[in-house]
Amino acid sequence: MGYIVRMPKLGLEMERGTLLEWAIDEGDSISEGERIAEVESEKSIAEVEAREDGVLRRTYLEADETVPPGTPIGIVAAAEVDIDDLEAEATADLEGNVEVADEAEPEPEPDERATDAAASGREASAGSEATGDVRASPRARDRAAELDVELAAVEGTGYQGSITEDDVERAASEGAGAGEPDASPRARSRADELGVDLASVDGTGYQGSITEDDVEAAAAETGGTSRTVADERPFSGMRQTIAARLSESYREAVHVTVHREADAEALLAAAAAADEALETDVSVQDVLLRVVSATLADHPAFNATFEDDVHHLWEEHNIGIAVDIEQGLIAPVLPDVESKSLTELADERRALVDRATSGDYTMDDLQGGTFTVTNLGVLGVEAFDPIINPPQVAILGVDAIAEQPTRGDDGLEWRRHLPFDLTFDHRVVDGADAARVLETLVDHVENPWPLLPEDVATAADRTGERGTTGEAETEMPGRSVTATNADGMRGRIEAGSFEWAYDEPESSGGTETGPTPVDVALGGLASCLSLSTRFQASKRDMSVDEIRVDVDATPEEGTVEEIAATIRLATDADDETIDRLVDLGERGCHVSQMLREDLELDLSWERL
Repeated sequence: MGYIVRMPKLGLEMERGTLLEWAIDEGDSISEGERIAEVESEKSIAEVEAREDGVLRRTYLEADETVPPGTPIGIVAAAEVDIDDLEAEATADLEGNVEVADEAEPEPEPDERATDAAASGREASAGSEATGDVRASPRARDRAAELDVELAAVEGTGYQGSITEDDVERAASEGAGAGEPDASPRARSRADELGVDLASVDGTGYQGSITEDDVEAAAAETGGTSRTVADERPFSGMRQTIAARLSESYREAVHVTVHREADAEALLAAAAAADEALETDVSVQDVLLRVVSATLADHPAFNATFEDDVHHLWEEHNIGIAVDIEQGLIAPVLPDVESKSLTELADERRALVDRATSGDYTMDDLQGGTFTVTNLGVLGVEAFDPIINPPQVAILGVDAIAEQPTRGDDGLEWRRHLPFDLTFDHRVVDGADAARVLETLVDHVENPWPLLPEDVATAADRTGERGTTGEAETEMPGRSVTATNADGMRGRIEAGSFEWAYDEPESSGGTETGPTPVDVALGGLASCLSLSTRFQASKRDMSVDEIRVDVDATPEEGTVEEIAATIRLATDADDETIDRLVDLGERGCHVSQMLREDLELDLSWERL
């Protein structure tokens, strides 16, 4: 048994594949399922695995060579198996590729065949020894004979460097092998750049042909400007596809980009609260994807594609996430974002990006997108014009977060802002539509809480994170406080939207991470006396700048036996006025009134 290893077809749109490397050398043994080679298409990289046990008997491609899918690249068979038939089939297929099937002409008539045969015979007899070694298609050889072009002077662009009919005609038009200096196309191009007369250059190449190095050497001798190539990076199949798709996008779509900034404090606070409340890692990007999906729900014309003059509006929000990998930029698609919980969205987004960066993604990961988000802000970019990923009609660019001074109720404050760039196809949607999309997006960014799970918003309320945005209302305790002690001698006090810790000294078994319960009570008394005194001063239009209240209890440990409070005021009022103010302040302090001996405590208990 044995078989021909062929270039696989990696997706319906694949036109050519490149052999990146052989995993084994010709003559080495291989087992079924083991990797034979690694190949690259326009969109992805894949491994070619052995279909059966055997030996890599033949290889037809070298690394970096590119061929259409289905082209033979090698033969695997047992060492003792005759592979003549397989070789004949592979050779026939390869020669078919060299012939360039899409340029095939009608089968010639019998008398034309005789003429062609005679022409081929003349070429074989008249050609130089080197010509017989040149790899060229039969039609290229015939055309070279007609145009009197020396094949050895022609640079081939066909399969494995073979010379095509087009190569011969180009060489003839450039004068190669036809009375002009024998120079490679690259040498001629370099000579044009440096202003070097090829007739004055001595060739050191094959049969005296002029090379690019010869041209540069001649330029240096005559005082011309010389350039030395540091590196050459031919486009890979994937890079070629990226270039082709971007060119297609700019040729076909009418690109217009609009820009807008949003206050990012609420978005950042929401991401932090979600990461804390949910049992998974949640990033700002995950919350932003939820915001984008909500925006697309309000503006479905942008969750769309445009093909064959039809604007397709899609139900699912299949959002592409631009990822920078070694081979170029790809946009793996996170499907149906709108239907996912935030936990599912975060987990699936992270797994998708991991597959992309590790090279384990598939063609399925790259298909079906309805909208794309690209983030150059992580690289410090402040603004850019994203290019639409066809056939989609829009793409959102995310820029770098920057702090800006913002005027608030208490004067100027520094707040973080997030700029966005929305590029859209003006053939399909209008500028006013795009402006409304950004308006909705900014609204959601500045108040993302309704888009998040209820437990995330609740957790944010407890820590006060929502209060920093100025969007959510503060929940006052209403004289209802909860103290929670999970273990040890410490715990947390929850009062409406607020939360703080309490603890005990290490000598009492605590960890000293917060005030003791007695300290908390004394703090309540001190704050109450300060506010009550301030209220009485305001009521009488009395000028008082600062009020400071010190409360001390003794002894330092155990049952409190005595409490002393001192109220300090910054005021120009006379002593009698201050005495009156402090007396009224103490009487109006509800915490002070709680110290009465006749105030009973109604204590009960129940099970958790």
